[in-house]
Amino acid sequence: MLTHEFPLNEKSRTYLRFDTLFEQLMATRDMTHPWQSLSFFKALFDFIELSERCDIRSDLMKDLEKQRQKIDAWRQLPEVDLAKLEQLHQELSTLIQELPRSVRAGSRFKEDKFLCAIRQRFAIPGGLCPFDVPILHHWLGLELPLRQLDVTSWLNELDLLRRANLRLLQLWRDSSHFVAVSSKNGFYQDSAEGAEFIRLRLDPKQGHYPTVSGHKSRFAIRFLPLGDMTTGDIAFELAAN
Repeated sequence: MLTHEFPLNEKSRTYLRFDTLFEQLMATRDMTHPWQSLSFFKALFDFIELSERCDIRSDLMKDLEKQRQKIDAWRQLPEVDLAKLEQLHQELSTLIQELPRSVRAGSRFKEDKFLCAIRQRFAIPGGLCPFDVPILHHWLGLELPLRQLDVTSWLNELDLLRRANLRLLQLWRDSSHFVAVSSKNGFYQDSAEGAEFIRLRLDPKQGHYPTVSGHKSRFAIRFLPLGDMTTGDIAFELAAN
């Protein structure tokens, strides 16, 4: 089963985009191959560009505070694991306190001469040849431990935002369960009052992929064939978070 996630508002769209970039950065941080390094820088520069368009710290603080209030209410539930609840409450409290004191995401990267020298080349087709960016060619030739020190330094700048974003999305994802549903001739619609995004589990062997349109109260899913196939009823699992 393949899981698809679709945001229902602009805020959750931003969170999911940052989440995808963080996953790419963590997956390519080893720097064991030059092309892996280029994938890392592409994700890093996409992060910088996205962070320049919006400062998500205030939104994260508000949404994490909402989750902390829910945890306070859960204390009254019977058979709740109070130790785990307290641990989660403390983690959220720490994130909420630290976020206002953090530097705007990506702002320090503007002071990094190396990153500034190579960032613009990533937007040029074929612009990463050694003769185009000799400084990058030089950096890729450094010993692996030296390059990994730089990578660790850059990722440390993003760690607070990454942890806050990941924790919020995890809480949202854990807030609902998947239910088995079916589309009629590849079309399905439903309401999602109060949901931030929806998740779908779909068997790729059915040969269709989902597209979603919607907003905070309703959404529609249309399944499209990957090849020349006739679209019939598509079985899938759905969760609104």
